[in-house]
Amino acid sequence: MRRLLATSALSLGLFLGACSCPWEGRSVWLANAASEGKTLEARSGDELLLDLALTPGSKAKWFVVEVDEKVLERKGPAEEQPGGASVRIPFHARRPGVTDLVAFYATARSAPPEKTFRTTVWVR
Repeated sequence: MRRLLATSALSLGLFLGACSCPWEGRSVWLANAASEGKTLEARSGDELLLDLALTPGSKAKWFVVEVDEKVLERKGPAEEQPGGASVRIPFHARRPGVTDLVAFYATARSAPPEKTFRTTVWVR
């Protein structure tokens, strides 16, 4: 019985390992302060994580104020990273094109920004 269970577990593990992964053939790109002012390249289907620094104790947060969602679609909410030093905003490269990606760090969307992040994303 033990041998049968061990063989079954091994077979199941090998079978699951051979399944295709949803990320197969896609890349995940990280855009951060080093990317500011540069042009980033991605392929359709790739993921882009916008990683922006937070100021400890500040009530400000990052607002994405400019992006062509036909080219680069926001994929979910901003997620504060462990330690609270930064926030990550996920995007999905939908189709070929070029878009500016601009975010403001402010206490409200209409308030004057404390910081601005700007980069260009070229999706092939």
